[in-house]
Amino acid sequence: MADLHNGRVDLPAGTSASQLFHRILSAAVDEFPDDLTDAGLPDTANDFRVSYADAVPRFEAARIASKRRTAIARYLAAESRRSFVWVDGDEASPLAETMAAPQPPLEVESIAFSGTGGWTPQLPAGNGAAVHDGATVHDGATVRDGAIEDYIAGLVGRSSATAGVAESVAWLLSDGLNAGGALDLSDRRIVLLGGAAELAPATAWLAAGARVLWIDVAAPPAQLRRSGAGGRLSWAAGGADLLTQPQQIAATIIEFAAGGPVDVGLYAYAPGKAREWRLTAAMNAIVDALPPGVVGTVTLLVSPTTPGQLTVQELESEEQRRYERPAWQHTFDRLRLLGSGSGHVTVGDVAVSRSVVSIQGGGYQAAQYLEKMMAAETWATWGPPLAAVTQPRHVSANIAGVSKTRSLQHPVFDAAFGGATAFEVETFPPAVTCALNAMLTARDWLDPAAVGSSAAGFATEADRAAALLTSARVHGGLYVLPYPADQTLRVSAAIGAARHPSRIPAMIRRGRG
Repeated sequence: MADLHNGRVDLPAGTSASQLFHRILSAAVDEFPDDLTDAGLPDTANDFRVSYADAVPRFEAARIASKRRTAIARYLAAESRRSFVWVDGDEASPLAETMAAPQPPLEVESIAFSGTGGWTPQLPAGNGAAVHDGATVHDGATVRDGAIEDYIAGLVGRSSATAGVAESVAWLLSDGLNAGGALDLSDRRIVLLGGAAELAPATAWLAAGARVLWIDVAAPPAQLRRSGAGGRLSWAAGGADLLTQPQQIAATIIEFAAGGPVDVGLYAYAPGKAREWRLTAAMNAIVDALPPGVVGTVTLLVSPTTPGQLTVQELESEEQRRYERPAWQHTFDRLRLLGSGSGHVTVGDVAVSRSVVSIQGGGYQAAQYLEKMMAAETWATWGPPLAAVTQPRHVSANIAGVSKTRSLQHPVFDAAFGGATAFEVETFPPAVTCALNAMLTARDWLDPAAVGSSAAGFATEADRAAALLTSARVHGGLYVLPYPADQTLRVSAAIGAARHPSRIPAMIRRGRG
């Protein structure tokens, strides 16, 4: 048996994330020339690198406008999957082929908790002063019961979230809880790839009584292991690295699933050196290497800084914000300080948000667009992108609000968060995003009518794909911003720096670096 532990998941040698992203999109244009005529993709990788904040939304609008929307999504997901390699010393081989090599599972430790009662849906204290229907949920208050629906109604009313978010939470609170008003997941096995990520709901799932397999380089924190929750927590004794041990992790999941299918949550993230893309590619390769009977559901969260198809309601909200904007925004717009054009790009009848933020990097955007959006569409309508026959999967793929996680610790983002309210853009504490998306995920799993369920009826696969990514979205106002987000972020950062001058030195140092 080959020892694969010394290798790693990587991009092809000599290729940057931006170059590979451009290569994959260019290949799709060549494969679907009639469908992607309006994509307007830059001819060179260098031109793409400096303009991808505009290029990717335009490409996505052309894809969605095509009658072959889902076929293009599958092609993109497959090309990304084929592009990644397993590097061992000087040798590189296709990652998909390497995943087929048999490897033993990792040694696992477990704790069985004695707590019972389930998880009671709530938004934790420190939720930020959220206004809804004239009432204010203050920073120190925990939102429970009917106040959760009031809080979400406020988000929807401010066009920071879609009505589907309110519908999902309402279903969970009325139909998804037990007689005691708690969520009971004691019959489920849940795998958390990236268990230590701030948006991974390990605490909620354990409180709900689930059996949880924690996959991360770090063991579960002592606080979680002493929590006295319900369920059972398992983790790799020596840690589990998605980039160097994907084959062993897949084998560990198969062993964990011996008692029944598992819910696989994809949460791992780390910035820099294309790690965002490498990690999502590794997680997706693990999912696709699992036998069909092992995977019950696949769950992922998409950032609103990824170009999203806009609904009629969102377009109307964008227009209303432009009409009601303050005079200073009108002046800044006329001076082109907020970029050129509106907050969306249109191809035919399709409008897509110009919400890409270039400072996050090409690797981040490739991870979000190819390995999350395109992969989610493909899993829901076809199955694994490299599969020869269709094997659709139950998918939960909601848009999660921009959250102040460790992954966004950047001086410009810091300042931009401070100035975002000037543009009616909301950001969220990680704990709030985690809890809210746990509610949305639970509904996606439990309700046969949820859009990601194979039991949900749609006239076409394109309708299924559209519903999957437009139904439940907490975008914080980014999808109704009247201007391109990339340029607006810079103005927002300037406003935030003016409000908090102490941030300016860090911004200058980072800019010089």
